[in-house]
Amino acid sequence: MNIRNVEKKDSAQLIELFELLDSETEFMLFEAGERSISKPEQERIIKEFQDSSSKLMLVFESEDNNTIAGFLVAVGGTVNRNKHSLYCVLGIRQSDTGNGVGLKLLLEMEDWAKNNQFHRLELTVMEHNTRAISLYKLFGFEVEGFKKNSLKVNGQYVNEHYMSKLIYA
Repeated sequence: MNIRNVEKKDSAQLIELFELLDSETEFMLFEAGERSISKPEQERIIKEFQDSSSKLMLVFESEDNNTIAGFLVAVGGTVNRNKHSLYCVLGIRQSDTGNGVGLKLLLEMEDWAKNNQFHRLELTVMEHNTRAISLYKLFGFEVEGFKKNSLKVNGQYVNEHYMSKLIYA
């Protein structure tokens, strides 16, 4: 299982992964075909993450063919009152779920967060995404509240759980 920091050379594969995830699951924010990002723009975003001490982007390379099959993005708060908080997003190709990749990505993020003086991890997850909620709870996240009708998926309003985990360096 190879998890590492994103690199500029990953741009094209990341774009492909985002497009795949948007089409194979309804649990991502973007709908299929809605996300539009060019390779130069993705390269710029990767550089932003590489140059920042408050942003992290990890990728998971599948062992079968060294393709990027998952990612974790974490973005820290930007003002004094919330710069201790790190908001995270996780996406894994369906064929690679269920084998510990999500947990490993979360562990890598937590280590990075501790080393960069973060105290709070947070995320949102659709309330019917029970598999992801189980993973987050296993990792120590707790449900803090609900965002009612926060998203509209296939014409239906969907609630989200707001989850967090406090960490200590």
